[in-house]
Amino acid sequence: MASFQTPKSAKYNLNNSINSPSILKKFGKQTLNNAPGRRVCFDLFNNLKLLLVNYDSNNKDDLIEYNNLICDIRDLATEINDNELIKLLRDARNCVNILNENLTLFVKVILILKWMNRSDDVVKEYRLFLLNVCTAYSYHTQFAMEQLVTCFSHVDSAVCDRVNGMPSQEEERGFLNVHATLEALLKAIPLAKDLLIPILKKKFPYKTNSSYSHLHYIHNLLYIIEYEPSLRKNILSLIINKLVEIDVHIPKDELDRLETNINFDIEDIFSMDVDDGGCIRVGPNKTEEENFSNTLDICLKRIFIYMKTVCHNSNGSLLWDSTKLFYHDLLSIFESEILPTYNSSHIQYVIYYLLSFKTTLAENFSNWLLKKCCDVSSPSTLRQAAAGYLASFLCRAPFITYNVLKNTLFEISTWCNEYINSVDKSVKVVDEELLRWHAVFYSMCQALFYIISFRHQDLMDNKKNLRFMENLNLSNIVTCRLSPLRLCCSKVVDRFAHITKMYQLTYCYVVMDGHIRVTDQSIKDEWLYSYFPFDPYVLPRSKNMIIPDLYRDIDSIRSCKEEERYINKIPSSLSENMDISPSMVLSPSPAKTDWLGQFAYGNNAQILF
Repeated sequence: MASFQTPKSAKYNLNNSINSPSILKKFGKQTLNNAPGRRVCFDLFNNLKLLLVNYDSNNKDDLIEYNNLICDIRDLATEINDNELIKLLRDARNCVNILNENLTLFVKVILILKWMNRSDDVVKEYRLFLLNVCTAYSYHTQFAMEQLVTCFSHVDSAVCDRVNGMPSQEEERGFLNVHATLEALLKAIPLAKDLLIPILKKKFPYKTNSSYSHLHYIHNLLYIIEYEPSLRKNILSLIINKLVEIDVHIPKDELDRLETNINFDIEDIFSMDVDDGGCIRVGPNKTEEENFSNTLDICLKRIFIYMKTVCHNSNGSLLWDSTKLFYHDLLSIFESEILPTYNSSHIQYVIYYLLSFKTTLAENFSNWLLKKCCDVSSPSTLRQAAAGYLASFLCRAPFITYNVLKNTLFEISTWCNEYINSVDKSVKVVDEELLRWHAVFYSMCQALFYIISFRHQDLMDNKKNLRFMENLNLSNIVTCRLSPLRLCCSKVVDRFAHITKMYQLTYCYVVMDGHIRVTDQSIKDEWLYSYFPFDPYVLPRSKNMIIPDLYRDIDSIRSCKEEERYINKIPSSLSENMDISPSMVLSPSPAKTDWLGQFAYGNNAQILF
């Protein structure tokens, strides 16, 4: 049976775990390994116990003999066979009653032994030793748990049959052995649960570590929830927090690269090489940005699968009670970890995917975001972020019902009109200072403009809906002294002006041409949250969990020429009694640019009209 191989080096893991130079070098002439090539056998239990019982740290000879024992266990631990290791573990377990603080070094060197993929008898003996020593002396518990958790990020470089980065069958067997030991320890020492989350955070792979080590670690953290469900929220929060760190470090250039390579095979997108043994390994030219995107990709896919499993039974039916509990946990994590994060690219799709399970969840989330936008006790930045999330969610999620869309749009417009009525008369000069004092208002207007521009085909397809749009009082918003057409994102404003002109809802160009708009993007970036988080999903390995079934893409939006032809077919009765001059329809439109394409894909987007 395969076993973990540890390189013989003075920089072995023990160097980081045990703050004592004595185990790094043997001392004196009475070492057990003085003769070259001599192999140590952990032979007599009586000799081991006698050495530990008689050990006096103040006696130089005892100290040398004790340190040499530690070094021998450390250096030969990977070479001894299973029977010898069982003998060592059994002898150490029989000495538990004397393993106090003076013998902490001996306890630690036993606990760092590589055991999880050894025989079942080795696993059993290690587990018994760990449980016995921790229950006898609680101060060994933290180190023992750290060694268990360290195993969760293990990646065997010799494995060739890994699928989508997931652990191989042999790696999974080792992980299950660790989980069984950790579960037994948590049951034996209930207070150990308080140590677990800090340890999981401490041992989480650094963001530049390999994608597979991240995936294995997250895979094992999600497994912990099965036997410690009370820790689910804390564990999910930790995972999301760490993935947020990775997400924000993926530059736009890398996302553009993934988008342009979207039709390539997955293995072509992520640079991979094949070694002499036929095993796939990461190519030497792989950039840090590529490693980040690959890590986020495979980890998000694992989380999506976990969410699907938690919320559905084996037949695919939704488990509503479980889903509600999961939603409340995830919403709290979203508020604390994701919402305050500006310019993340994909981590927000964790909650998006959950909301797709039932329209009730999507409606609740929309209402929650709307309340957050209107909550005067919340920081301005969070309220603006909530407005961006609300607009993007309503536009991109096909599982949002039409009633939710209309009700939310009405609430936003009502809030904007009430805000205008309360402060508009006090506005004297229209300049960038307004962004500072009324940033939330402009974010809400921007959200309103964005939703109408994106969903106009659904909002204005019949007479009843057109009358609903008239009741939003858009003219009051666009002509107010706060001048949102001047201060909101120009791409959103241009598109909104074009759409409302075509449907004869309001006319923006007179207002827009009446003064020069604030175009200093640095000012807008500082005070206006122009971020719509549910932009197209481009991570190739996990994309099929979102696209196309759960996402409204740009391809479904008509060009302006198609829109004009569509509007010309609308019976004139739909627009009768609208208080708009016919000359407005004949007025020239602004420069024809692909607003949505530029928003989603940058300046290289194809011109649609």
